[in-house]
Order: sequence, then C-alpha cells, then structure tokens
Amino acid sequence: MEQFDLSLMPTAVDVTLYKYNYIDNKLWTQLHNQADFIQVSEDSIMTSSSQLKSILETNYLSTINKIKTLGSDVVHKEINSVFFLYQMCLEMENLQYVKFNLNKDKTYSRMIEIEGKKILQFSFKVITATLRLFDLYDEEELPHVNKILEELGILYPEKPYNRVFASELSEKIDMYVESHGEDDHNAGIVLDILDILEQKMEVENSLILLITDY
Repeated sequence: MEQFDLSLMPTAVDVTLYKYNYIDNKLWTQLHNQADFIQVSEDSIMTSSSQLKSILETNYLSTINKIKTLGSDVVHKEINSVFFLYQMCLEMENLQYVKFNLNKDKTYSRMIEIEGKKILQFSFKVITATLRLFDLYDEEELPHVNKILEELGILYPEKPYNRVFASELSEKIDMYVESHGEDDHNAGIVLDILDILEQKMEVENSLILLITDY
C-alpha cells in the first residue's frame, strides 16, 4: 500500500455556526454579504472553499496570524472557529464546498473539559470525499483490487469511477473479508481501504467517489 494523505479525501464538508457566538454570527453575516452561495434552507447555505478562504483572509488575517504566532498555549483563549476553518481550507487541498448551518441554541459552547483541562472542540461532517485507488495501491496491486470491487458490485468493468456511501463500502468489504479470512492475500489487500477510511466517514455515511485505473 502506498503512503496516503487522508486530508486529501474530503471534497465537501458540513459545518455548524452558532448564532449566539459573536465570531460565528459575524462570519454568518459576512458569508451572506461577501460570498456567492446556495441557499439550502432558512438556516443553511453552501459556498465554495475558495470563497470561504478569501473571506477569512480579508476579514480575519490578523487574528489568524496572531494565533499562529502565539502557539498552542493560548488555545482556550484565542483559537476560534475562524482559525479552524482556515486550517481546514489549507489542509484539505481538494475541498471544494462548505455547507454552513446556523444553530440558535443559546446554551452551546465549544469549550469542553477533559481531565481538568479546557479544550476547544470544533467538529465537522464530511459530506463527500474522493478516494483515488491508484494513490493507495501500486500498479501490481490495483488490478486485484479492481477485480474484487467489481465482484462486490462497488466498481463496474472498464468504468474507472463510481460513487458509493461509506457504510455500503465498509459493509461489503467486511463481508468479503469474513468469507475469505483475514489471512487471505486478496482480503488483506482490499482491507487496506477500510484502514484508511476514517471511522468518522463511516459514522456520517459520507458519499465516496472511487476512482481507479484499468
């Protein structure tokens, strides 16, 4: 198996902003005023990651630079959703779209306490992701993987791509491994897909675009 960067997989993510958080509410307004967006519902919009990055750099660059300079010692005081979103735009190189939801819960806080330490928690949902099998497998392994995925109805002969939900992908590969045994060579190869498929994507049932070579 080739070395694989998981941050390259997400292409669309779902993020929640909070109306009664000053920064979140300000950003929500800026997205409406400064970005081209699709209105998904009354409290939900979708925009491109490039526009999000531009808005963050235009309105919050001094804040972002300050946090980078100060380091992790001020996490509980300085880091906010702006920083996390900007890091997301930088690290997820294939990210194309970000869906924003506005939560109006007055009691919500991102600050949690673990073993006596306050930690800022920022969560997101992966809506869609892309897995290029030729980035995961070498030229010798790839034909075997294609054949197995065709047997499972995940790929189709001579069609180099297909979309499948993470739960279905995981379930079918699990069934294949159970029927062949983990010591089986082919089962071991295809199991690598589950090893790199984040549990987060399985729980959220992200839509995965599989791309291969023939």
